[in-house]
Amino acid sequence: MTKSIRLISLLIITGLMLSACTVNLNKKSANPVEDIYEGKYDVLDKGPEKGGSIRLFSTPVDTLNPILTNNQYVQDFLGLVFEGLYKLNEKQQPVPVLTQSAVTSADGLKITLTLKNGVKWHDGTPLQSGDVVFSINSVMDAKNNSVYAAGLQNIAAVSAGNNNSVVITLKKPDALMLYSLTFPIIPMHYYNKEKLSEKSSKKNLAPVGTGPYAFVSYNAKTGVKLKANDDWWNKGDSELTTPYIQSVEVKIFQNTAKATNAFQSRDVDVVTTDYNEFKKYIGRTDIALKRYPGKNYEFLSLNISKGPMANKSLRSAVAGFIDKKKLIDAAAYGIAVPAELPLFPNSWINQLVNIEQYSDLKKAKQLMTQNGYVLSHNKYVSKTNSKAFSLKLIVNQENALRVNTANALAAQLAKNGITVQVEKLTWENVQNRIKSGAYDMALMGYKISTKPDLSFAYSTENIKTGLNTAKYSNPVVDGYLQQILTQTDGEKQKSLYTNLLKNVLDERPYIGLYFINEGVMCSKNIKGAVNPNVWSSYNDFSQWYVPQ
Repeated sequence: MTKSIRLISLLIITGLMLSACTVNLNKKSANPVEDIYEGKYDVLDKGPEKGGSIRLFSTPVDTLNPILTNNQYVQDFLGLVFEGLYKLNEKQQPVPVLTQSAVTSADGLKITLTLKNGVKWHDGTPLQSGDVVFSINSVMDAKNNSVYAAGLQNIAAVSAGNNNSVVITLKKPDALMLYSLTFPIIPMHYYNKEKLSEKSSKKNLAPVGTGPYAFVSYNAKTGVKLKANDDWWNKGDSELTTPYIQSVEVKIFQNTAKATNAFQSRDVDVVTTDYNEFKKYIGRTDIALKRYPGKNYEFLSLNISKGPMANKSLRSAVAGFIDKKKLIDAAAYGIAVPAELPLFPNSWINQLVNIEQYSDLKKAKQLMTQNGYVLSHNKYVSKTNSKAFSLKLIVNQENALRVNTANALAAQLAKNGITVQVEKLTWENVQNRIKSGAYDMALMGYKISTKPDLSFAYSTENIKTGLNTAKYSNPVVDGYLQQILTQTDGEKQKSLYTNLLKNVLDERPYIGLYFINEGVMCSKNIKGAVNPNVWSSYNDFSQWYVPQ
């Protein structure tokens, strides 16, 4: 979805929510333009070198304090100025940034973080444990309305420890707490006497961080200027240290459409975008398009209480008949990534089981036969009463992508002998049908959290919240979900995840479909490690460079 301002949702940062988002698919991508652009904008690349500048974009700035902003685009470029205790890598693993080590107490209620030595703020002041304590307390202060606050709700207290360490005391054990410690750390000495809740105060509009770029100036009309931090603690040991790019200009636009137009006219070098926009650029050789799975996960919620989907074997059979890659090509023009579980495709957890074995066409046919169905005139019918095996699929009519997916899914299953009736309803009626159980399958979506806690979809307690739409309940699975949150031993936690995934894939209360891609479009003159991901549009920005 293209929005003027992408708000950072609390549920996206620290939890998740059912999604009814509308995606405009009325205009298909034009045929890829090839020869007209070929080679015209190629740049001779002699390898990494220092120098040059890059023009980024943002919608209007609300503040330049990273724990206060509600603008995702502001948050994106402030990631060049500020750093967190941890960041998530492409495998969804917490990687230390400002933290040297973390030790959890035997009872799981205390986490002691030792900070890295040699880290300095842009004004030359050393990073100290008090900065982290100040940052956490500022995030948790309700007056500041920080988007990161929900992720820290389990923190009971935080204090400075010995040898530049920080002690976090939890209300209850949480082995996934490090996933929530990715928020930006701000300097206590700089903001201590500042009223943080006043977003447009002098210091909130002149940030001081520890990152690879330092703040230079801000003008509400012309934008933000940053310069390379030559004293960056993580600049590398080689003669050619990072960051390579020496200056960054962030131009301000009223909305993303105007920013994209500026990219077209080469007034901006980089834009982040959803697939409604970047699909128009596929095949262009004058730009670099980097796609990655976003947070929007689409799936089928099954009625496991009554009707044909109450039969576990038939649920598995239907799943086996679905070819996700062909479904994406038919419904989403190929710009999505197949997924079975509500876990990011590259997540380390996804690698613990062989998911493909749970979606096998041959096995699907066997399961239909074992459950008393035979093919007759290309349709599965009951051996006993010759009644056709048919399913009712509900979908919210406001979401064009889901409607396309529902129709493509019905066509695909029809070719495999299963009749699917698609009902297009308002989102409110979809939710009411799920509550009443008057459906067989519902096409739904989640916005997935950074934290790999799958309780939202599979725990009994989330039936009441409405997130567990299939109303799935299994005490064994509940046990695994609870143990994952308390098990600090890495190998034991892997074992728990493995058992959890095997159980839910075997019982299959849901059928996963895909993650919708997002993208970053760059000018061809930008080289280096341009590897955006769902956690950071400007991932590894310090290693980007512009050939001189």
